Amino acid sequence: MVVCAGNGEDFTFAKSIGVGLCESAMGLTQICLRECVDSIIFVGSAGAYSKDICIGDIYISNSATQIELGFLDGKAYTPLDNHIQSTALVDKHFVSCETLQTLSLDTYKKTIVNSSNYITTDESMAEQFARVGITLENMEFFAVMRVAQYFHIPCLGIFCVSNHCHYNAHNEFLSHRQSVKEKLIAQSLWIQHLSFALAQKI
Repeated sequence: MVVCAGNGEDFTFAKSIGVGLCESAMGLTQICLRECVDSIIFVGSAGAYSKDICIGDIYISNSATQIELGFLDGKAYTPLDNHIQSTALVDKHFVSCETLQTLSLDTYKKTIVNSSNYITTDESMAEQFARVGITLENMEFFAVMRVAQYFHIPCLGIFCVSNHCHYNAHNEFLSHRQSVKEKLIAQSLWIQHLSFALAQKI
């Protein structure tokens, strides 16, 4: 199954689950309780923490964090696990090496995606994320991964970079939103094949 946030990031090939950590968790949970879900592919836009990343780049991820800026400054902590990694890209139980080659997954850039209900606008904070290998920001992905983990469903995210994380992030996102949607739509057949491969464990 392919899912997206909705509310402006809608796709005919994906089910909308809601924007942000809470809405997406509730929306996806309702779907998983109501339907037989064998795989989850989340598609959406993402902000880039690194200036080396180009607008329009496509990334694939099986790893999500939920780290707030106060944590980086040592001004906050969490008793919860703030990192989730799916084995869908590395465990042959889910996808065989032959299938990975057929789907050309090696041609796509891979990264860790951070999620928060807040958008990073401080460039120095963004650089701190990038330095530890967390290069993209998406509001929903950690929640999606957590729900998939709870229901034992293989899960991946496909992201198109819409903006860099700086003071003008929102306006930059708005100016590229349509082109990002078009790039993801162009990948829709491949995304659906990937979802099928995860579901069939081939």
